[in-house]
Amino acid sequence: MTPAMAEARQRPFYKWLVVISIMSGAFLVVLDTTVVNVALPKIMAAFGVNVDKIEWIITAYMIAMAIMMPSVGWLSARVGNKSLFIWSLIVFTGASCLSGAAWNVDVLIIFRIFQGLGAGVLMPIAMVIIFEAFPPEERGLAMGVYGIGATFGPAIGPTLGGYLTDQFSWHLIFYINVPVGIIGTVLAAVILPPDKHKKKIYFDVLGFLSMAVFLGTLLAALSQGQREGWASFYILSMFSVAAIGFVTFLWAERVSKEPFIDLSVYKTFPHTMSTLVFIIQGFGLYGSTFLIPLFFESMLDYTALQTGLLMLPMAIVVAILLPSAGRMADRMDGRIPIAFGVVFSFLSLYWLSFVDLRTSEITAYLMLITRGIGLGCIFAPLMNLSLKCLPPEKTAVGSGLMNVSRQIGGAFGVAVIGVLLDRRDIFHYSHYAQAQNLNAFATKQYLSHFQGVFHKLGSVESAAYHKALAMLQLAVEKQARVASFDDCFLIAGLAFLLALIPTVLIRSHKECD
Repeated sequence: MTPAMAEARQRPFYKWLVVISIMSGAFLVVLDTTVVNVALPKIMAAFGVNVDKIEWIITAYMIAMAIMMPSVGWLSARVGNKSLFIWSLIVFTGASCLSGAAWNVDVLIIFRIFQGLGAGVLMPIAMVIIFEAFPPEERGLAMGVYGIGATFGPAIGPTLGGYLTDQFSWHLIFYINVPVGIIGTVLAAVILPPDKHKKKIYFDVLGFLSMAVFLGTLLAALSQGQREGWASFYILSMFSVAAIGFVTFLWAERVSKEPFIDLSVYKTFPHTMSTLVFIIQGFGLYGSTFLIPLFFESMLDYTALQTGLLMLPMAIVVAILLPSAGRMADRMDGRIPIAFGVVFSFLSLYWLSFVDLRTSEITAYLMLITRGIGLGCIFAPLMNLSLKCLPPEKTAVGSGLMNVSRQIGGAFGVAVIGVLLDRRDIFHYSHYAQAQNLNAFATKQYLSHFQGVFHKLGSVESAAYHKALAMLQLAVEKQARVASFDDCFLIAGLAFLLALIPTVLIRSHKECD
């Protein structure tokens, strides 16, 4: 390193250069998580495969990413933060290029696995590098800046994915990662400080394999349970293997002299409580994120692009609030902005539990902006409190475990909300159908109106009446579906509210200094 470079790294602006170099890569990962979803129908048509097959494009990526996240602590100690970031970005960028060039769905799934391997390392190590680049009194701000990329990417993903897929080709959703990845790699190589020291540590094979089996089978079961049936032999077998993998992992890490994952981080009480908040937040966040586009597209006939644009103001609000919330966490008890964010997240979901077929676009914008206020206040203070209380040598482990905990919480959220949506739909349909009285004045008026419409279209009187009855049944089904969405939004909101308990139990950041 030249004297000029050494001098530059002592200047205040250097930390912002680190942020720029890191976020260019980390932003790609979170963007890619959602940008692919809207292109699945086009990919399915291009390769001529069914839904069961195409879902593995998402599932394989998610599982590979989750397996690598807890591995960051070991990898960081072994190769160094800078090298780990650069190589993971190279893997992700290369796999993105290959995914865009995939010639069949099986090859695409394989390349998506490699994408997930790179992505699973990028997110936690990016957080660690940014955290260490800022002085202790500004680390809340650091997590706020990091959070802009972590939350803004998923918000604009559907919009960008819908535009590229509709106007050009699904291949572009992968190819757009390549130039940004190359730029990020060059910036990281030039700007990031050299790795300090690398440890030649033992690779705990049993610990890694049992962790991979546990996370892989658990997430696969959660993502496919709704389609396969939660009581099916396949899903129950997956859960059984996951349980065996988890028990084996705990045993292996307990007896190993150099465990693959240092679980002693959970002896730090603020980190443990922060992890619980992250799991609960993941449940409510991913569960509601699953519901929002589904409601507006299936019930109000929004296109994917319209839904993406609907969520864009929320993303902007989150991006504006994240640094402010992080700065607040540096200057006061970090639990205050977290609790504020949790309450606002609950209020937004409570408001969403009143959506119906007449909900206007303006009302929807306001609902989602309220949600953005809540989300923008949680992430930065929470990550700051979690990592600030850990010794420096354990921040990489803590970061990886925090990220994977949100993934697991999110997978549970989507699975549980998906089941409840169907169950509540059946409940409300049964209730509404039993309440229908064909002799009631309103029902007679409804049937008379549609009978007249179908009669004018050429149907005989009896056929027109039966078609009117069919329209009534469709109306009941749609109303039942709306009621089931309302119930699930409320449940997701109540789940968010539960996060107040571990939030109160997190110690003030002053106790961690």
